[in-house]
Amino acid sequence: MDIASISAALTSIKTASDIAKLIRESDSSLERAETKLQLAELTSALADAKLEVNDIQQLLTDKDVLIRSLQEQLALRERLQWEAPYYWVVNDSSKEGPFCQHCVDADSKQVRLQGNGSGFWTCTVCKNTYTDKDYKDPGMPTMFTVARPGRLSGY
Repeated sequence: MDIASISAALTSIKTASDIAKLIRESDSSLERAETKLQLAELTSALADAKLEVNDIQQLLTDKDVLIRSLQEQLALRERLQWEAPYYWVVNDSSKEGPFCQHCVDADSKQVRLQGNGSGFWTCTVCKNTYTDKDYKDPGMPTMFTVARPGRLSGY
């Protein structure tokens, strides 16, 4: 719906108003047929105006829903906090997450990462993986010290 639609609705209402004024002013018997025709035109103009107004109301409702959704997205985006390598949603006294950096930056989606508690995280949507300071590579050799001759123990 655009300005032309609003203008069309207002024109329909003005036409209906003009026809109603003509009907009110007509009083001769010869004009009765014309009056009936004008009443039919009035009914049609009012119906057109009602449809246009309904379309405008629907457009305004749709815009309100979109605005509300965008405001919610903005409020959530403002609570996002970057802590490499991922995002957290920070509330007053807590934080939720972590959330996938790629999904947030590329698609504006907050996708919670899945982890196993060892600093290794996976996104179930984009399949990216992340490691943090707690991650220990299972392929790295473990350092050992000699506790007694012939026996090794881990640090």
